[in-house]
Amino acid sequence: MSEEKIRILYVDDEAAFRHIFCRELGEDERFTIETAEDGNDALRVLENFRAAIVLSDLSMPGMDGIALLREIRKLYPEIFVLILTGVNSTSEAVRAMKAGAYDYILKPFDLPMLQMQLDKILQHRELLRRSNQPGNGEFNFENLVGKDAAMFELFECIRRIGPTNATVLIRGESGTGKELVAQAVHARSAQAGKVLIPVNCAALTENLINDALFGHEKGAFTGAGGRKIGFFERADNGAIFLDEIGDIPMQTQVALLRVLELGTFQRVGGTETIQVNARVICATNKDLEAAIREKTFREDLYYRLNVVTLTVPPLRERDSDIPLLADYFLHKYNSENGKQIESISKDALTMLRSCRWPGNVRELANAIERAVVFCNGRKLLPEHFMPEISAAAAANFSLTLTSSSLPEIERHVISRVLEAKQWNLTQAAEALNIARGTLYSKIKSYGIEKSS
Repeated sequence: MSEEKIRILYVDDEAAFRHIFCRELGEDERFTIETAEDGNDALRVLENFRAAIVLSDLSMPGMDGIALLREIRKLYPEIFVLILTGVNSTSEAVRAMKAGAYDYILKPFDLPMLQMQLDKILQHRELLRRSNQPGNGEFNFENLVGKDAAMFELFECIRRIGPTNATVLIRGESGTGKELVAQAVHARSAQAGKVLIPVNCAALTENLINDALFGHEKGAFTGAGGRKIGFFERADNGAIFLDEIGDIPMQTQVALLRVLELGTFQRVGGTETIQVNARVICATNKDLEAAIREKTFREDLYYRLNVVTLTVPPLRERDSDIPLLADYFLHKYNSENGKQIESISKDALTMLRSCRWPGNVRELANAIERAVVFCNGRKLLPEHFMPEISAAAAANFSLTLTSSSLPEIERHVISRVLEAKQWNLTQAAEALNIARGTLYSKIKSYGIEKSS
């Protein structure tokens, strides 16, 4: 049975470019191609032709490429979108990337560059498909969810470095999923069947961390009634994950450096040199370079840890993944709470995509979990989320309104905040960070009415 072809939709108001694209790619047996002459036409085509990849010109009459991109993200978050832009439109290309485009191609495009971009997307799809994890289909890689280009690069790095024994340093903001990345690295390693010991270094005091990592001998200190085996010894022939590595004290840094260089350590209060074979995976949300300058982190240890660095992007830089993550967490918390919620409403997804999520994926997960708990129907609606979510979405919208025209988002957000504040205009205006008179004008302009 032959493999199903990849569907591509090419959108361009210039018939000559549509013809060139079909001529150049038409002979590639991997693809089935459809075309559209503008954004509105593209949305009509997508109703019956569910493309895997959309290539859209940036400048088109009516609905331009950015507006089409936003609609596709809202309606079909699984689609990869490439934006075509002119040589002199670099700033617009950057805007497209920020709006959620997978990448952009300069127009007029040359075939090798176009094929390279398409191959990159196909590799991304295949990598995710091979991971074959239940619960989130083809966009789940070792429990990491995403189709954003930055996540693909992260997945590729994990796939390449997983089978090695290299020390790994994972960097990223709090809540981005650094421990999941560590687990993914371990799952792809030769030690996958062995133990992975997680250690939260920030939760251990300076007096306890050496004891926790390396253990102690009987009588090493008051209360040490017997020998204790530390985390490193327990991780022998497996791996140890040192989370918040930037918080460990200088004394422990010296001992850790010895483990990394020689594979040996001594228990607290002991003289025996113990050999250990454990892969070290570390994570931090701190600026280690600044810590080196401030003399709170050893430079030699930094270079030992920094053999391979993986950077986990914050959620605000991959917000096109929010619908995928939201669906993933919906199914997860459905199962945990005995619920049967089928989907998340478009209004709710619009609201979630409008938030900055300073707490990243962890914050989104908590928001979905709470909404699932409070929902008694078959669909998550904006009112099932905390009012702070609506307010945060509105605040972020007010910052971006001057550069992006998103009236549908503003209308939905204002409606949700008004409902959350029970139509108290003063409180709603404060939550939205706008004047009460401005709020009243927007209510009239958008025709927002109080629900009965």
